Amino acid sequence: MNRKTLAKSMQNKDTTDWQLLGQLELPVASNADDSTRIWLMEILGPLNLPVDFLNKILKSTQDSATRAMQAEPLIKFEHIHLIIFVPSAQTSKGRTWGFFRIEKIEKVTADDSPPDHAIEVYLYLEG
Repeated sequence: MNRKTLAKSMQNKDTTDWQLLGQLELPVASNADDSTRIWLMEILGPLNLPVDFLNKILKSTQDSATRAMQAEPLIKFEHIHLIIFVPSAQTSKGRTWGFFRIEKIEKVTADDSPPDHAIEVYLYLEG
């Protein structure tokens, strides 16, 4: 997703209770597994999430990135954006975390620039 589209997407998020925790831009030709693992552990570390929950997020994002890269011969992606959102109020004492993932592909434009693929992960507190 180009910077203009990403900025517009971020503006829409400002009206909700979601806070951007971080964003990673992966070139399609990169080793997504290692880059994603290192980045996720760094960005999610301060939340003190259970290890099994971190592994579920990691597996989900790595699987999504791998599928996007495998689709690359059909859809010429330039980048994959991994974006993490958390609730604005992060009081998690005694509460369980959950997450969901949304994948987006930018519309192909008239100038034939390659679309970008965005993987948005939303962490939320249950209950």
